[in-house]
Amino acid sequence: IELANGKKVRLLGIDAPEYGQYYYEEAKRKLSDLVEGKEIILESDVTNVDKSGRLLRYVFLDDLFVNLELVKLGFANVYVVYPDVKYYSQLFEAEEAAREKGLGIWKKFSLPYGNCIEISKFHYDAKGKDDENLNDEYVVFKNNCKFSVNMSGWTVKDRSFNMFTFPEFELKAGAEVALFSGSGKNTNSEIFWNSKYSIWNNEGDSLYLRDKEGNLILFKSYPPL
Repeated sequence: IELANGKKVRLLGIDAPEYGQYYYEEAKRKLSDLVEGKEIILESDVTNVDKSGRLLRYVFLDDLFVNLELVKLGFANVYVVYPDVKYYSQLFEAEEAAREKGLGIWKKFSLPYGNCIEISKFHYDAKGKDDENLNDEYVVFKNNCKFSVNMSGWTVKDRSFNMFTFPEFELKAGAEVALFSGSGKNTNSEIFWNSKYSIWNNEGDSLYLRDKEGNLILFKSYPPL
């Protein structure tokens, strides 16, 4: 949100789709419909601004809690970072409800592979210091379909802003592929994120697997919401 005085506001506790991502235009339009040209109330938590100098705020329009409304309707997912946890419970309850109803970013489509790609192992806590042992941080996807699935262009995203895009890759029926956070040579069973730092938060995180059209194929949260 850009205020009349030119200052920019980032909505606390949530993360909406970025430019070019699935449901970006819809989320942008909804936020605009809610607040553009209207008088809003800004409420702070502990952290005042982000690294870009944007004000970190909860936004209210009369009795409407805008951050919560966007999550409730499926236009954003929860992104709560300590110490800014004032509305943690409300936001997560709203996300769970939106996910169960399949609203917005949680919409599931009737796809041939929609229900047969699963996580067979999620090793999010590497031994020792995570940033020094990146390839001990990994997630294993299994194809339970009776056919091969082309995962080229599919994305894996965490609860924050880390996102991996699969290169040209086909997962055979019954096969598994491990996605490692670190570097290495891609094979039919191992894919490497090539990140310079750990991806998965040991205290809790979420994984979103989407196909190249942006359809949500798989969601995994730990600890369970």
